[in-house]
Amino acid sequence: MREEVRAIMINNLVISSVPTTVFTTMAFVSLSFLILIILIKKFAWGNIMAIMDERANKISSDLDGAEQAKIEADALRQQSEEELTLARKEAAVIIKRAKDNAENSAQSIVTEARTEALNYREKAQRDMALEREQLIESARHEVADLSVQIASKILKKELNTDTHKELINSYIEGLGTQNED
Repeated sequence: MREEVRAIMINNLVISSVPTTVFTTMAFVSLSFLILIILIKKFAWGNIMAIMDERANKISSDLDGAEQAKIEADALRQQSEEELTLARKEAAVIIKRAKDNAENSAQSIVTEARTEALNYREKAQRDMALEREQLIESARHEVADLSVQIASKILKKELNTDTHKELINSYIEGLGTQNED
């Protein structure tokens, strides 16, 4: 049945009357190939080339996009590094400023404490000098009173209080200058 189908197919072909040889088969295949090429060029070649051009453009734009993305990434990396360097410098400045403020505060506290201690010392010295003066004055009055009492007992007469105080004060001042020498 195969041979019958083959025979029917060969009889129905246009060139079925030509004897089949290797040359005729090659000529038929070459002619068929040439017709196929012409048909492809006429109907499909433009579409194929458009697809190929579109693909080449897409690849080119993808490569350009990748290159641009790489450039942007490098720029962002560099900017990040610069910002990090700047942030580190600012942090160092802030730390230095904080240390300086701490040192200044410590120095200020020490200076203030020293000044306050000096003020307390001076006040204590003034208070001691004032108290000393008050004690001396009190002692003068007591000595004057005792001297008047003793002198009046000794002399059996009472002196004028003002005169007697002047006499005692001059005597005490004389003693004070002798003690200071």
